Amino acid sequence: MSIHHTVRPIFARFTAAPQIGAFLAALAVLLLAGCSAAQPEPTATPLPTDTPTATLTPSATPTATATATRTATATPTATATNTPAPTDTATPTVTATATPSATLTAAQSSLAANVLVTSTPIVPGGPWPTPDVSQASDHYWLGRPTGPGTTQWASPFYPYASTGQGAYLVHHGADIANPTGTTLLAPVDGTVVFAGSDSETAVGPTTNFFGNAVVIEMDRRYLDQPVYVLLGHMSSVAVHPGQRVQRGQKVGEVGSTGIALGPHVHVEVRIGVNDYDHTRNPEFWLEPLAGHGTVAGRVLTADGRHLPEVPLLFYPGPDFNSPRYYAYTYIDGLGLIHPDDQWGENFLLSDLPAGDYLVEATVNGKVYRQNVTVQAGKTSWVEIRTDN
Repeated sequence: MSIHHTVRPIFARFTAAPQIGAFLAALAVLLLAGCSAAQPEPTATPLPTDTPTATLTPSATPTATATATRTATATPTATATNTPAPTDTATPTVTATATPSATLTAAQSSLAANVLVTSTPIVPGGPWPTPDVSQASDHYWLGRPTGPGTTQWASPFYPYASTGQGAYLVHHGADIANPTGTTLLAPVDGTVVFAGSDSETAVGPTTNFFGNAVVIEMDRRYLDQPVYVLLGHMSSVAVHPGQRVQRGQKVGEVGSTGIALGPHVHVEVRIGVNDYDHTRNPEFWLEPLAGHGTVAGRVLTADGRHLPEVPLLFYPGPDFNSPRYYAYTYIDGLGLIHPDDQWGENFLLSDLPAGDYLVEATVNGKVYRQNVTVQAGKTSWVEIRTDN
């Protein structure tokens, strides 16, 4: 679920349970949910040539199409080896309220109209947590679950707290696609608390959901709470419950067991309780790829209410004239998904190449902008409040 490439068609593959009842139940859930896979290596995508400015008005705009792209310039790999977890450090933040603007270049207007801005009004939800981010610290404690020479970034089509543009249930994790049989590595030192098929014991919302899965309880605790990492849809499992594992150790292989669309690993981070209702965005826990960082933030109403599915464009400097990456705010408020306890984000874009960016959010026809500098290996913060 996250970084930056053109969305490609997804090919379905479904493994049925032996019992007909389980098969029908799994098939019913498949119609509602699934995990995405099969993302290609990121490639730069040319955008329309910039022309004199045009004005974006609050009138209805065309519905978004399936031509959205989210690209990256380079694809460094991060080796998943048994190395010490990074030490928490002070984090750069940008917290000034954005100033509304209604002017876009023709290229920006075209992209916004055809990709991100829809005619469906964004309706505010309830109050959103707003912890003091100046007191927050990074916790990139997880290595990538696959090694060098593999896909290591998460799919942007179905990130945490999204529905894959309305195709599936709200996602509780991140998906990293690789061919069946690709070695899966323990992202962290810890103890295996579940390993094997979920046909009898549900580790997701139902049985036969993640198929073969491994759940590791980290040795480290977060805010005095246990942290669990789930790897799902595996073709095979190489560990057993109670076993101690070290970061970089093989725990199984990529597959598409359970409810899955193509071979990939579903990564979940669970805080406090090892269940499906206590997840956080795993891309806030995976170490950024070399030379990359993370932008997290909140887009809220003036009185602090959550704004779901707000489209955000990211324009790299120094010219800031061509959007290269995109994200959306989380689809739902509290209950189904949860922001980070320290950060309280309602959007996150990970593995963003370090550098200066202009972040642009469009809320019901109004455009809000904020500048931010991404530093490698760190989180940069953006907060935007609308004027109503």
